[in-house]
Amino acid sequence: MDVTMKINVVSAGIALLLGATLPAYSAPDKLTVVVTDEPKSLDPCDTDLSGNSRVVHNNITEALVNLNPKDGSVVPSLATDWRQVDALTWEFKLREGVTFHDGKTFDADAVVAALKRAQDPPLACEVGLATLKGVKFTAVAVNPTTVLIKTDVVEPILPNKMSALDIGSPATPSDGKTRAPAGTGPYQLTAWTPGQSVTLSAYEGYWGEKPPIKHATIIWRAESAVRAAMVDTGEAQIAYEIAPQDGTTKQDHAFPNAETSLLRIDAQIPPFNDKRVREALNLAIDRDGLIGTIFHENAQKAMQVVPPSVFGFNPDIPVWTYDPEKAKSLLAAAKTDGVPVDKEIVIYGRIGIYPNSSESLEAIQAMLADVGFNARLEMLETSPWLKRLLKPWDKERQPSILQTQIDNTEGDAVFTLPNRFTSDGNQSTIADAKLDKLIADAAKATGDERKKLFQEAFRYIAVDAVNIAPLFHMVTIARVAENVNYSLDVQAGNEIKLKSVSYR
Repeated sequence: MDVTMKINVVSAGIALLLGATLPAYSAPDKLTVVVTDEPKSLDPCDTDLSGNSRVVHNNITEALVNLNPKDGSVVPSLATDWRQVDALTWEFKLREGVTFHDGKTFDADAVVAALKRAQDPPLACEVGLATLKGVKFTAVAVNPTTVLIKTDVVEPILPNKMSALDIGSPATPSDGKTRAPAGTGPYQLTAWTPGQSVTLSAYEGYWGEKPPIKHATIIWRAESAVRAAMVDTGEAQIAYEIAPQDGTTKQDHAFPNAETSLLRIDAQIPPFNDKRVREALNLAIDRDGLIGTIFHENAQKAMQVVPPSVFGFNPDIPVWTYDPEKAKSLLAAAKTDGVPVDKEIVIYGRIGIYPNSSESLEAIQAMLADVGFNARLEMLETSPWLKRLLKPWDKERQPSILQTQIDNTEGDAVFTLPNRFTSDGNQSTIADAKLDKLIADAAKATGDERKKLFQEAFRYIAVDAVNIAPLFHMVTIARVAENVNYSLDVQAGNEIKLKSVSYR
């Protein structure tokens, strides 16, 4: 089929929407960044979701350590040094003279409180449900500048995991999420106007190098063409997630963003509880036809949910081929055996999850129909989409596949697999004891054994479980105003590095 028909989506009314004004460049102390959608939460413990992280992480709140975008190595942030004391204990030395935006002092007690809060089950913090999942972390304050972090099992990459734990003020509520985070970062929250914008201002007491731009506003617009045009008119200086058909100027910068797009298959609900049906779904998708049309020409076909740069990636898993005839044959065989292959399935998409997100699912819906699937498409805003992404789910739910993407800038497969592919994972649609053990054993291992076990887990997901339809390792386009200095790296997809932005 001609998938190019699916990208003819630029609204004829954009000029009317934006007006016929000449560019009005921002004042030298102000910056506006336009993204796809509003953050779900600004709580420090929710930065495992990219929409939250891009606003909060290293802008408002900071972690003990960061990861170098070039090689994934652990580098200092709120901690200046760390060492492994024994198999279950790590010691972190904390930076002195650091204060939170509310005036409270950053010290070991603040780390203890943040780690305890992140793992509190009633709060359902994303970092606790994802990065910290499967291990009990306990922090002990030795003195104001020294903290011990203990685990109940061996955690060989504990410093890497601490890069995801943003530290909020000790005054952060312990009985609920906050919409007004106080961190130690270079910017403090000025206002969050629901449905409109988040505004930040430089924190005068910041411990590090002061950001060149004093005031930053993050706004959101669903349409790629609108976001791109806002840079041209001076309404914004940086625009994220520009669609390939809109990103054609010298101000548009493409970069690998560590995201992998996929369709998550609900393997627990018929007809998807039959492996043949899940295989047929994968064989029905013409991935080659999607590249360079709906997806960026530099996107790479995926067979697993992490890019090759991640430790544990398995290079020996072949990507799915496009074979509609085999897909039809598999569905026919399943139907003969009584599998309800004619039952309506829902394709849940998220508006603005990446450029052409709706168009990609419209094309895939047509491909599925071509081989015999009865598929209905439902595009959702972020909040209802998250209810489909995260447990608990209705036991009587309709069979479905969910459009999502997974980022891994941390460099190790443990940051991707547990919460998405283990039986008790908060995003997992599969319950498989063998896979659970593979992932658990890999997480505890080191060196070559760790790599081997993770590679086996990825092979098992791709070949035995088949509970996903992997699509592409993604490329993102950002439009940056000509008078702005901003270097985009692999972390830029889920972190707006405001303190690195300046005007020429």
